[in-house]
Order: sequence, then C-alpha cells, then structure tokens
Amino acid sequence: MPGMKPIIELFWQICLLRQSPAYVPTQGLFVALVIVANVIGSLLVSLGFDSEVPLLDTLTSIIVGQTVVALLVLLALALRNVTGRFVATVTAWFGCDLIITACFALVLPISLMLGEVATSLAFLMFLIWSVAVEGFIMQRALGVQLAMGIGVAMAISLLSVAVSQIAVGA
Repeated sequence: MPGMKPIIELFWQICLLRQSPAYVPTQGLFVALVIVANVIGSLLVSLGFDSEVPLLDTLTSIIVGQTVVALLVLLALALRNVTGRFVATVTAWFGCDLIITACFALVLPISLMLGEVATSLAFLMFLIWSVAVEGFIMQRALGVQLAMGIGVAMAISLLSVAVSQIAVGA
C-alpha cells in the first residue's frame, strides 16, 4: 500500500480534475480505509454542521447514502459493460468526497461566524465542486462526455440523498 502523501496528492489531483481515477489503488484494505475515513469525516462534519440530529440518524444516513452511491455506480458501470472499473471508481468517489469534506470542514467555522447566507453559499460552492468531481470520475469511468458524467453523478447523488433521508425518516 502506498504512503499517505502520494494518495492524498492523487485524490487532490482528481478533485482538481487533473488526474484520472483509474490510478487509484484498489487493494481491499486501502478501499476499506477510504470508506471508513469517509464515513468518519462525513459524520464529524455533519455533527459540526447540525448537532441537533441524533448521532445514530446521522450515521445511518451516511452509511445508507454511501451504499446507494456504490450500488448506483455499479449499475451505471454495468450498463456500459465496464464493471471492472467499479473498485477504482467508488474508491475515487469516496476518497475525493473525503478531501472535499475536509476542505468544507476548514471553511465551515468561518462561514458559521459570518452567518446563514455565508454558510449557505459555502455549502453551495462545495456542492458544485463535489458534483463536478463526481461527474469527472463518472466521465472517466464510463468513457462518456463530461456533461453525461455530471448528469450521472447528479442522479446518483440525488438518489443517494433521497434514500438516506427515507432511511432515517426525514
């Protein structure tokens, strides 16, 4: 398994749309670590953003959301007959999500101090960045135009949020 610095750099380069997700390591332990780190990072940021939501509901929502993302990515890859790209694709998706979540965590305290408008604007900017990165990953994985990759990523993201909200009764 490679050291952490090159891995973070790889995910950062994917987040900047400069590196293909095909280069993401796919060893089982690495994939598991990325998934667990993403769950923990998402949980910490979610609790920092809204501490009123019960911990179990937040954790359930995150895990259900990630599961739906993985299943829908697999479905999209199966429709293009490229399921061999699944592990690298979901690892890139969750690794980049972790990087974007960490960046949002750095901005969140400042935006919260500046008020609701600043927080909403920060959230919107990170949402746009996230969808662009996920679209880039799907474009590369599916071998389609970027617009199609972004459309697929948006559909996956919306469905995963919807299902995760249903799972916690929201």
